[in-house]
Amino acid sequence: MDIDNSSTNDDADHSAAICGENYSTFLNTLHLCLKPKTYFEIGTLSGGTLRLANGASIAVDPQFQIDADIMGVKPSCMLFQQSSDEFFATHNASQLFGAPIDLAFLDGMHLFEFLLRDFMNTEKHCRKNSIILLHDCLPPGFFMTVRDRSDPTWAKSRFARWWTGDVWKVIPVLRSYRPDLSITMFDCPPTGLVSITNLDPASQALDSAYVEIVDRFSSKDIDREAYDNYWTTLSIEKSREFSTAQHFATKFWI
Repeated sequence: MDIDNSSTNDDADHSAAICGENYSTFLNTLHLCLKPKTYFEIGTLSGGTLRLANGASIAVDPQFQIDADIMGVKPSCMLFQQSSDEFFATHNASQLFGAPIDLAFLDGMHLFEFLLRDFMNTEKHCRKNSIILLHDCLPPGFFMTVRDRSDPTWAKSRFARWWTGDVWKVIPVLRSYRPDLSITMFDCPPTGLVSITNLDPASQALDSAYVEIVDRFSSKDIDREAYDNYWTTLSIEKSREFSTAQHFATKFWI
């Protein structure tokens, strides 16, 4: 993997490491190979990823802009137009399904503490061998990781209008506070896809440390040194090599 060591005045470019199947194509392959009976999604917007699911589905988004056939052959599809925090405060996903979540795709607000809460709340409704997918955690550029798109740094990004925020920080958080999880990173453009399994719905490790985590990892300023160090720790799987159910069976618990 090529690591960009440019100065903080220059953007990074790790796009060569994120050059596999597009994340939506890979997500479709997951659905076809694993055939999850229950699918949960945060951050639906126009419905491009929701339409890929064939099982019972729940989608959460504060402002849906559906422009696709999201129903397909699904036996049920529930849409909740509210924030993910509001959804978890007022609804129980596994009760709505009548079963645990098999597969989840989290692509909500692009701030690490939001994604961390979404992971924490989603895991509580999963099985050990369920899969939670995180989007945008392998940002190929540094300037796209600003927490606020009004930050003038964002305008200097070589990846025009791409914004991941600082959700990449969730990965070092989970590595530090939840070493029991099985975390796999895939080279899915444009900003990577991370799979997490070996889940523990009863774990309180993140809940009890949440305030400490936010204090430790949150910052108004983006941290180039932390970003560069993060990239040196990554082992990224080639998504194009996972094209059959057998390939997935050797990697995932489901």
